[in-house]
Formats: sequence, C-alpha cells, structure tokens
Amino acid sequence: MNRNIYISNMQLFEKSFPGISEIIENCRNSIEKETEVYFEQAADGNKIIKVKKEDRQLYFSGKREPADKARIEIEKWGKIDKHAVVFVTGLGDIAFLKQLVIKIVPSIQLVIYEPSLNVFFKVIENIDLSFLFEDRIPALIVDGLNGEEKKAILEKLVTLANIEFIKHYENRSCAALFSAQVIDFMKLLGKTVEDVIVGRNTGIRYSAVEMDNLFHNIKYLCEGSITTQLCDIIPTDIPAIIVSAGPSLNKNIMELKGAKNKAFIVAVDTAVRPLVNAGIIPDMYVIVDGLKPKELLDFDEAKRIPLMPSITSTKEILESHTGKKIFYFEGQRFIWSMMMMNGIPFSTVACGGSVACSAFSLVYKLGFSRIILVGQDLALTGNKTHADGTFKGVMDEIDTSRCIKVPGNYEEEVPTRGDFKLYLDWFNYYIEGCEGIHVINATEGGAKIDNTEIMTLHDAIMRECIKEVDIDACFEKLKPIFNAEQQHKALEYLKTFPEMYRKMKKKVIKLNKEYQKLKTICGKSIIDKNAYLRALKNIKNLTQEIEKHELYDTISCTLSVANYIIESEQFYEEDTVAAEGLQIAKQGITYTKMVEQCIDLFIPLTEETLLTL
Repeated sequence: MNRNIYISNMQLFEKSFPGISEIIENCRNSIEKETEVYFEQAADGNKIIKVKKEDRQLYFSGKREPADKARIEIEKWGKIDKHAVVFVTGLGDIAFLKQLVIKIVPSIQLVIYEPSLNVFFKVIENIDLSFLFEDRIPALIVDGLNGEEKKAILEKLVTLANIEFIKHYENRSCAALFSAQVIDFMKLLGKTVEDVIVGRNTGIRYSAVEMDNLFHNIKYLCEGSITTQLCDIIPTDIPAIIVSAGPSLNKNIMELKGAKNKAFIVAVDTAVRPLVNAGIIPDMYVIVDGLKPKELLDFDEAKRIPLMPSITSTKEILESHTGKKIFYFEGQRFIWSMMMMNGIPFSTVACGGSVACSAFSLVYKLGFSRIILVGQDLALTGNKTHADGTFKGVMDEIDTSRCIKVPGNYEEEVPTRGDFKLYLDWFNYYIEGCEGIHVINATEGGAKIDNTEIMTLHDAIMRECIKEVDIDACFEKLKPIFNAEQQHKALEYLKTFPEMYRKMKKKVIKLNKEYQKLKTICGKSIIDKNAYLRALKNIKNLTQEIEKHELYDTISCTLSVANYIIESEQFYEEDTVAAEGLQIAKQGITYTKMVEQCIDLFIPLTEETLLTL
C-alpha cells in the first residue's frame, strides 16, 4: 500500500462524502478472501490491475496500449450529451476512467460501480484518484460498502429528462469474475430505466392519489380554519413544545405531563399514539403525508385532537377526524384564488421534508419565542428509527455499522440515515435564520442541532413552563374561516372545476396540433422558415396559457409531467435547426399527451368529489 496515496484518496472521499472515511475503514474486515489483486505496468507505462479469483485471472485493462483501447471504446459512443449520465462498471479499469474524464464535460454525472470490496481497497491504496474529482464529484457504488443504497442512487440519477442520454461501459473482466453481482446491477439499472420510461403513467397515478386526497379534502378547508387564526387565540408567552417520534421519546415522554396547559404541545403524527398511551393529549398534531396509513391514527383520541393537515393528506384520516382542522397554504393557485375571492390572506408553513419541520415552522410563525424539541433524534438512537409504540409496540433494532455519523447531543457521534440527515440540515439552516427565538433541544439523545441549548426535558419544563393556560378553552374560540356566504361562494367556485378542465383540455389538444405541425415542417428537405417560427410562437403562447391556468398546479404536481417540457427540451443541442425542431416536436407531442391523460383522470374525479358539495 502507498500510504500517501491512500491518505490523499481518503481525504478526497471525506471532503466529497462527509463521514465516508469511517465507513470505509469499518468495511476493511469484510474484504472477500477468494480475490487477489495485483498491479502491473502496461507497455505504454500505465499501471494496470490483474485480478485472480478462484482458477481465473484477468487483466482489467489492455496489457499493451490500455489508453488507446479506452479511447476506441469511448469513441464508439459517439456524441455524449452534456446532460448525460455515464455508468462505468469496474473501478479497476483505471485507463478507461482516465480517458473518460478527459472526454466528458463537468456537467456529466459519472457513476462508478465496483462489485469487489477487495478491488476497491487495492485501487484506493495504490492509485491516485484525484483525476476523478477535478471538476465533478462522481457517484461511487461499492458492494460491501454502500451497495445496499444503489437502488436509491440509481432512482435519483435516472430521470425522464436524461434517460435518452445514458451511456454505460462494462469492463468485461470485471463482469466475468463477478458475474452474479454485475448481472444484478445491470438488472437493477434496467429496471430503473424501465420504471422511468413507464414513470409518466406511474407519476400520473401517484398524482391522481394526491389529487384524489386533495379534492376529497378541499371541503374540510371550506368548513375549517387556517393557521393565521391561531395567532388570535393561542398565547405565545408560554413555550411551544414540538414532540417528534424519535427513539429518545421513550426516555422522557412521561415528563410531558408536567407541561400540559403550561406549553403549547404540538405533536407529529407518529408521536400521537405513544403520547396518548402515556396519558398525554397533545394540543394539536400535524400530518403532511398523503400515503400515511389510516391505522396510525385510527383511535378515538386522535380523531378529536385539533389537526393541522396538508390538504393532500390521506383522505381517510381527515374523513374520520371530527376535531378542528387548521390548514396552511401549500402553493396551489386555485386555493389561493378561493381565499382571495373571499378577501382572506393565506399563510404558508415552511416544510423541510418532514412533519416535524412543518410543526417547527408553524410555532415560529405563530410568534413563539421559546421552542422545546422532544423526540427530535434525527438519528438512529439505540439502533432504532422511531420510538417504541409508534409503528410497533417495540421497534426492531437495525444494523447501523455502515451508517454515516453526525455529532450527538450526549454522544460524540451517532449513526443516522440519509433522510434524517437532510432534516437535520434543514433544522440547522432554518433555526439559524430565525430571529428572536431560543430553542431548547430536550431530546436527551440523537443528533446535535446547531444553535440550540441542550437540556433535559425535566429541567426545561421546570424553567420554562411557569404560566398556566387552558389550551382547550383557547381552541373553543377558533371559528371556521368562512362565514355562510363565503363558504357558498367557495363551493360554487369548486363546482366549476370539471368544466375548467374540459376547457384546458381543448387548449392542450390545440398545442398538440402545433407540435404536429412543427414535426411536419422539420421533416421536409427544405424548411419553411416563416412557418417554423410561426409554429414556435404558437407553441410558446399556448404553453404559457396552459401553465398560467389556475388548475395547472394539479398537473405539474406530477413530477415527470411538470419537468418534462421544462427540462428535456433544453437538453437537446442538435447540429441543424431541422433536427432540433424534430426533437422539440417529439417531446412536445409526448408532453401534451401526458397532460391530456392527467386531465382525463381529473375530470371524473372532480365530478365525483366537487359537484356534490
């Protein structure tokens, strides 16, 4: 091993992937014993790898002119679009990787898959990999290191917008020696691509689930309240307590009895059951997930506690909930229009991806200057994801040996997972930007959140929870946001949606015809320039009309549809106007068909849910 090279590579990894160096070191004992890796020098001076496994030994690069061989392989690809994703199977083919980074521009995403932990270690111990990191951060997937994450990595990198630009190189020796692993990876890559290809239908179906929730739930907004009304009824001279469902909640949940009616207790949805089982009724809880199972909150107390839901939350949960519902603005233009026609401003709640983020944003915007966090582990405390009593009576323990580590509240480091780390980053960023607040982290475990005071929940309650307030009596003052006349106006507006969708569909069909015209124009040997420009102008105008429609949000929430025309068309850089126009037409025809498909789903959905209001 070249110690200097190894240290340099580890520093590169740590800079690009914080926490990875410890994971790499922890994996050293897992190196497969049946594989031997050797280095030799090719005729052109390049260092090449030879791998011996069982009764076979193969070179991973050409023995004579590996650089020339690599260039020839890359040339076979032809044009590599600047928005491409390039997959390379075999970290051991150093010659190919060196030629590849010369050829591709920085905007291209490079993904390297290595099935052998032994090959990975031999490479990082002997080959300076700085050339891979000069103008990009490559994605690295290594079985035995982070191989269990390859599905998530592929799903993140392969999109409808870049699928036509994917390139893949498979080192033959790597595939021969590690055939089972390589075949599994190729199947997974193929499945990911296949899922994306049919993803427009999947996306539309998921959008239909969200819209099904939304159009079933919109009546509750007409009958319910909004977050700004809480400013008039909930006093902010007491602390707010955000109760999350991290594993540490089990340590101090009983302490919350001492905060009842001395703090505004807001729980996340998964924390409600353990709280109620402990004899503690939160003042309000928050739910944002449109796929949250009804069973999580299918008990009497949860149905009566005031609720702040997302408008797209699981419809069955809102249907069974009989208590007060308090909504916030989530960006839908038609909801904004419904509020504005009644002269009512509508406030947002920042969402950092988790329900706890939304709860924190709520109490900050209500004006609470003292906020106490409980159960906000953002880490796998005790090797568990959630507190006991949330999804199961006793949560299973999981293997955290290969998880990334972050600073802890009471431990130097604690294991966490990717989504928890994102939420942690959100809290760090959001709290830093909040003025005039003091945040106490009374989680008693988990990850350290910047700009918070670490304190036990008992001590926090003893110091901060002094004043008595009847929160239930406060909520009794909360009235529906609409009076009878305003509610009638809102309901009549909602009943126009099926017809509004039909009118939008006519414009989409018209836009499709313009794309068809463009295809015909660009398919001729001589392009009529005036007709070409006229078609582009009509396309632009119609697209703007459709995207400005107040119901277009219900279309664009389907990611594959919303991003398709916005992202894909700008990626094409053809050599001629005709070729570029044909690509635009092709994408546009597909786009309009998908939008039309969405509308065809939403017309009967709105007829079923809104016409009977």
